[in-house]
Amino acid sequence: MPTTSRPDNHAADRQRRTQAQRRAATQSALLDATLECLVDLGYSGTTTTEVCRRAGVSQGALFRYFPTKADLLAAAVEVMYGRLFDAYREGLEEVADADDRIAAAVRLLWQTFQRDDLLAALELYVAARTDEELRAALTRLEAPHEDRTIALAGELFTGAAAHELFRPGIQLILDAVQGAAVRAVALKDHHDIERELDLLTSLARQVLAMASAGPHADA
Repeated sequence: MPTTSRPDNHAADRQRRTQAQRRAATQSALLDATLECLVDLGYSGTTTTEVCRRAGVSQGALFRYFPTKADLLAAAVEVMYGRLFDAYREGLEEVADADDRIAAAVRLLWQTFQRDDLLAALELYVAARTDEELRAALTRLEAPHEDRTIALAGELFTGAAAHELFRPGIQLILDAVQGAAVRAVALKDHHDIERELDLLTSLARQVLAMASAGPHADA
């Protein structure tokens, strides 16, 4: 009796996995190359041609995954944010038991803002002022990233996290450190950063103390 051939489902699954792996590898190469370009060449020098050259990928392949340059840049920043978040979390685990967790967290934040990839990504936010497409792509990243950052801060300072002052207070600290980092890089001006970090730590202590005291702390 003749046998009926059946499709090799396992072979098909392997083929699909292989294709998915190739796609993932290509996307990863493109995003890594984009971040490298931003660090090495800045926003103005980060072209899709150079990204493709570094990634070993054709322009056609790039635009299959990322329809526009703005999509590519935003995706690269999203990857960078993820790496940054993981690195900061690891750093926080080391300072969680520090005698002065607030001072340790503020200084860790300053160190984080010295990273070349983060500083390079900040150029995109300046460029987005006059690039509507880039601004829209970056805006989509902001709310999830901010929520994740506030949640991480809440893990470190659990007693204050529920207070209405906590979120704006943490955001103010982030903005201050970011501004100081941009000034230091753009103008080669570190000013008196230790004094500034001490003042910022004092502000953080006040905000967290008010938040920890409960909803009527400022009454």
